[in-house]
Amino acid sequence: MNLNKINQLLYNFILIRYYMGIIKKISSKNNSLVCIWKITETYDELEMLTYERTNIKSRLKQKEFLASRILVKEICKLYNAKYLGIDKDKNGKPFLINSNYHISITHKYPYIGVIIDKKKCGIDIERIDKKIKKIQSKFLDNNEVNEVNDSERKMTIFWSIKETGYKINGETIPLKKIKVKEENNNTYKCFLLDESFEVNILELDNHILSFTT
Repeated sequence: MNLNKINQLLYNFILIRYYMGIIKKISSKNNSLVCIWKITETYDELEMLTYERTNIKSRLKQKEFLASRILVKEICKLYNAKYLGIDKDKNGKPFLINSNYHISITHKYPYIGVIIDKKKCGIDIERIDKKIKKIQSKFLDNNEVNEVNDSERKMTIFWSIKETGYKINGETIPLKKIKVKEENNNTYKCFLLDESFEVNILELDNHILSFTT
């Protein structure tokens, strides 16, 4: 067997692993699409699946970068959106090159999340961790501090939703100025500037995922 065939078989094997790694696909009533991928691949395997590279020094962050680019390309394919690559605007918000579609990306190793929509969208994932209590004053106002009632899970939900709102806006805005209102157990309203967005949450392996609908 020649080297090209061996490389193709290896690529096919990695691709199969990658597709098995997409653990969630969520379509909303408003036609957005969310995909969540749990990274199990090595750096070398991820490198085979994309031509994109990064100058990030951390190997873990390199894996997150490669995985996010692979997943964005795949979600574009699932959404029938053309993929010509990703760039960032002046605020560091990623966007699809020469496309009218909007995307948002989140990662908290080993999870990568991507949302695509025809309108502005956002997504964020945060691990539930007791350390959040030390920083809650940075993103919760006094009323919200009372509402979360010292619950690490509730704090993480509010934090994730506010990060999602921050990504929707794309411009610098203090998280305390982004307001969150619970509609029911899994649906919240996110208010920022003169806009409001419906945000859903999903708990996944001690993580909170939030995304616009």
